[in-house]
Amino acid sequence: MENSQQKKNANVYLGRFVLIFLLAALFVAVYTLILQKNYKTNTLEAAVERDIECSDAIHTLVSDRFNKADYDEINTKADMDTPRYQELQQRLNELRTLNSTRYLYTAKRNSEGKLIYLVDGLDLDADDFAYPGTYIEDEMIPYIEVALEGENVYSQDIVDTTWGHIFTACYPVRDAETNEIIGALCIEMDMESSYLFLEKINNIVFKAAVVAAFVIVLIIIFMYRWMRKQNEKDLIQQKKLEETAAAADAANAAKTRFLLNMSHDIRTPMNAILGYSKLMRGHISDPEMQHYQEMIEQSGNVLLSIINNVLDMARIESGEMELDENYSETGNIVSGVCSVFEMESQKKNLTIEHYVNVQHPDIICDKTKMQEVLTNIIGNAVKYTPPGGTITITTDELPDEREGYIKIRTVVEDNGIGMSREFLPHLFDSFTRERDTTSAKVVGTGLGMAIVKSLVDLMDGSVTVESELGKGTKFTVTIPHKIAPPEYYAKKASNEANEKVEFSGKHILLAEDNDLNAEIAILLLEEMGFSVDRVEDGICCVDKLEKEPTGTYDLILMDIQMPNMDGYKAASIIRHLPDVGKSGIPIVAMTANAFAEDRKKAFEAGMNGHIAKPIDASKIKETLAEILK
Repeated sequence: MENSQQKKNANVYLGRFVLIFLLAALFVAVYTLILQKNYKTNTLEAAVERDIECSDAIHTLVSDRFNKADYDEINTKADMDTPRYQELQQRLNELRTLNSTRYLYTAKRNSEGKLIYLVDGLDLDADDFAYPGTYIEDEMIPYIEVALEGENVYSQDIVDTTWGHIFTACYPVRDAETNEIIGALCIEMDMESSYLFLEKINNIVFKAAVVAAFVIVLIIIFMYRWMRKQNEKDLIQQKKLEETAAAADAANAAKTRFLLNMSHDIRTPMNAILGYSKLMRGHISDPEMQHYQEMIEQSGNVLLSIINNVLDMARIESGEMELDENYSETGNIVSGVCSVFEMESQKKNLTIEHYVNVQHPDIICDKTKMQEVLTNIIGNAVKYTPPGGTITITTDELPDEREGYIKIRTVVEDNGIGMSREFLPHLFDSFTRERDTTSAKVVGTGLGMAIVKSLVDLMDGSVTVESELGKGTKFTVTIPHKIAPPEYYAKKASNEANEKVEFSGKHILLAEDNDLNAEIAILLLEEMGFSVDRVEDGICCVDKLEKEPTGTYDLILMDIQMPNMDGYKAASIIRHLPDVGKSGIPIVAMTANAFAEDRKKAFEAGMNGHIAKPIDASKIKETLAEILK
């Protein structure tokens, strides 16, 4: 066993040594490659710079020796016999032979627009001597054309021509009197030695690259073998992680099911508590009993808020939260939230001031989520502002970069207890509170601000906070909204008309298995003027509708989770009844399944509306008025 371990350790050390050696070889090869490349670049730049200086010197010597006649009167081989041509040719030849200049000549564009040689500084008996009128080679045309445009031009690399490797420079030649460009002076320097030297460097670089490539191949082979073994370990680890993830997903799914069931099971008795409490409100006159009723209703709303926060956080974490946008009025969103805290603010003698300054009050938004954001913020302001304090809410409009959109900014500022600078970075974390329930004597889950941040992000908005202990807090929420189109105003007028709808003589079939919920619903509906028949499940609902004459019922209020047959199934059966008068009856879900996906599912089942429990009399009235108008 000990020998096996020693052998294993020896293999590890050997492997490490081989890897280090190969990496060192690769480093040397790459470093050599870089050095050679830099040396090649520097050598080429030095050669080009040297040739530029030499060319500029030659240009300076001869540029003032030419006149317009030299370019106009020399055109063909016959002009070589003129004294002026011979003088210029001799001068250029002398300059050429003084240094490494290979070619020195003048050029111009002939009457046909083609570039031609004029005076060539080569020996007259040279094999590559160019007579006046000889066409310029293609390799040189781009340089001469630039010179004829008035610019000095130099090749920045070795030019590979049919007559060898050269450096070239071309200069415009101007008439001394008119400054008109009359032609070009071209200088070509021999760079064959530089080219051969650079080729030698290239060969060295190539060999270094081959060595580097060989080393890289060895490293790849070594790493492949190592990674294959590592991959086997990773696969085992991945399998364990997948099993853990599957278990976590199952746990999350179980948590979601539990929360959804909890939502339904808690909302059902909450419907009774809040429903009876609201019904009591109008039937008691004793101040002490009114106080008790207020405490029951307030505590019920707090409990409902806590439930909603826990469920919303779970849905946000699971990515199930979606926007449900519709038409709304900016001022009503905030005023609706303020009315929720009216009772509590009066008890604490708080002053809530609300100012609205918008040019486009009618917008398209998810009103529920907007109100949830503001409910959490204003609710905290009410909680943490001492008696006699002030809460100021300002709503104004900001421009948006998109056409047809605006930004609504709502600022909630209080003079409450404030927050410490240390706590502010953690304000939007889940389950965080600067003061716990015991010390602060304020009920909460620590989820409100996390939900605010998540909902604001979902609506592409922003939320900022400024706070100081003992001085108060200022929240600023900015969210973009689409401006409501003109057809909204017709809908708005229709909604206002719905508030005046009379329900006397309207007959409702209520499908509800819970006796308390049924009693509350019947009392609320009868107060509105409806007459109500109640059944306990989906089967009885379908049976009752079929047995009664067509037109007996104007609408069905359908619970969803009922024994024997649920509300979705019952609605689907009703929609397929042969009697059109019965199959087309409006059906409204009235259920503790309160999420947006539940609302969507109700509509997919053929229902016309959705009312979430705990039921609210104003919401019932608004929904039924819209359907029965």
